Amino acid sequence: MNASVPPRHRSRWFAVAVLAVLLALGTGAWLYVHGALPAPVPEAAGPFGYADYAQALNHVRPSGDLDFEGLQRDRAALERFVASLAAVSPHRQPELFPSPQEGLAYWINAYNALVLMQLVERHPDGVEASWFGRFYWGRAWPVGGERLTPWALEQRVLLGEYADPRVNFALFRGTRGGPRLDGAPYQPEFLDAQLNDASRRYMGDARHVKLEDHTVHLARLFEERKQDFLAALPEGRGGNVLQFVWAFLPDTCEERPGCDTRGDLDRACGPQLDKCRVDFIPEDTSLPDAETAARR
Repeated sequence: MNASVPPRHRSRWFAVAVLAVLLALGTGAWLYVHGALPAPVPEAAGPFGYADYAQALNHVRPSGDLDFEGLQRDRAALERFVASLAAVSPHRQPELFPSPQEGLAYWINAYNALVLMQLVERHPDGVEASWFGRFYWGRAWPVGGERLTPWALEQRVLLGEYADPRVNFALFRGTRGGPRLDGAPYQPEFLDAQLNDASRRYMGDARHVKLEDHTVHLARLFEERKQDFLAALPEGRGGNVLQFVWAFLPDTCEERPGCDTRGDLDRACGPQLDKCRVDFIPEDTSLPDAETAARR
């Protein structure tokens, strides 16, 4: 009796084995990207705070560009803050973050610090050097017992657990055309004002909102997160995204010459803001390097 496995059976078992391996790899990759894998929790080096992160943010220029030479000098402070995230988070120790403002401030600062850390590590390369958005999902960091990619932190935590569309304008994407990195950490006691300021900065930038006759050119972020913005309107999802834009446009352009104001939008689009065409424009994904900007 020939005990050997027939060739057709060997091929079938090989195909099953390959499929099982691919399925396992795919599942692992999904868990990794979505931040569903555990991470070791080190002992906290001391009380959690934002002092080290604030030191790193001293190298953010008023324009939002970054002084990478200065950041490299203060890299140890940024690394200490990123390391502190591994031991503490609102998910692991909710008693340390008893209010929604304390939790949200933590997550915004954590996200921005991780993006900033990646830029410092990769400099002079930035987001543009990563294919298919890998900058945001290609690396996971230990955060309070979870292994989180910036993508998971944004999608699952910040936009999944907090229904505040202003958060979109507080998240630093590591690009010159995205939301600007502020020069100070977000603090729970000032969070509402800081989120309003971040929204106004974004709307007051001609790269994000620009009127041209009866066309409003909007950053693609307004298309990507449109449902978030509409849900915040009194009219709900039946409203117009320009109503959300209008709420944060400046009344004057004294600080940002050339910007568009609420009055400009009213005159171009009518009182219901329904007479204008909306055109979504791509984001400038170049590195927000202050030295490069100075040479322009």
